[in-house]
Amino acid sequence: MNFHYELVKYDKNIPGRLLMQNKPGWRCNTSPHWHPELEFVYMISGTLKATINGNEQIIQSGEFFFCNSKIIHFTMTFDNTATHKYIVFLLSHDFLLRFHESCHFHIDQKETYNKIKIQLEHLAILSEPSAHETLAVNIDIEKNKCILEICQVLLTECAVSDSNVSSNLSIFTGYAKTIMEYVGDHYHQKISLQTLANEIGLSPQYLSKYFKKATNMGLMQYINRIRLDHANDYLVNSGSSVTDAALNSGFSNAKSYVRLCKDIYGMTPSEYRKSIRASITNGL
Repeated sequence: MNFHYELVKYDKNIPGRLLMQNKPGWRCNTSPHWHPELEFVYMISGTLKATINGNEQIIQSGEFFFCNSKIIHFTMTFDNTATHKYIVFLLSHDFLLRFHESCHFHIDQKETYNKIKIQLEHLAILSEPSAHETLAVNIDIEKNKCILEICQVLLTECAVSDSNVSSNLSIFTGYAKTIMEYVGDHYHQKISLQTLANEIGLSPQYLSKYFKKATNMGLMQYINRIRLDHANDYLVNSGSSVTDAALNSGFSNAKSYVRLCKDIYGMTPSEYRKSIRASITNGL
């Protein structure tokens, strides 16, 4: 289930998780997932395409995207070789619930967007490895000042009451999450459209169209992407062969695994393993 529900480990001194990302594009592509935390991604350099509840959004340097709590989303890059630098800020859902009964927010106004952007820019500066040496401030306190400013803007300018949120949203995403949970548990087995339809209680035709609308990704495309994630993880963390990684992750053969890996990452599984291990060695 790790590939559909992300369990976020919070930083020690802030209500959430703040991550600086500085890595090649092929490492920025994620599978559809969700988590209770609200997510902000501020682009320092490069370009990301975010798909949030089936809607695509492109962010470039100096821009950010926002994703509400428990909403399905994923990211992709246009250039797998170029280095992309950005921060990811995951804000605690429970922390915001202390101050507001609803944790659903719309950032609709440009002025509001810019207020949050200023704080994300400062968080990016504070997240640089050199910040502790070059800034004469307490980094954690400064980060919390920025985070509280973001919370203030969200709560006073962006909060949407439950009655104004589409009543179909939970049902709409709920089916998709059930599908993703089933795939997460059975990716290594043969999964047919009819089997999934029986599990969810929808017709095969409707289920296929529904999942595409909910995630902007075809159902078999999603299933194979989850298999790819597992196969790559298995390959990197074990001494197994490409064939073993493919068969253990639900691919019918190694050729299917190799072809998809090249399509998504621009490299073979063996090259992927080598690149990941090199990145770990270099601290990327």
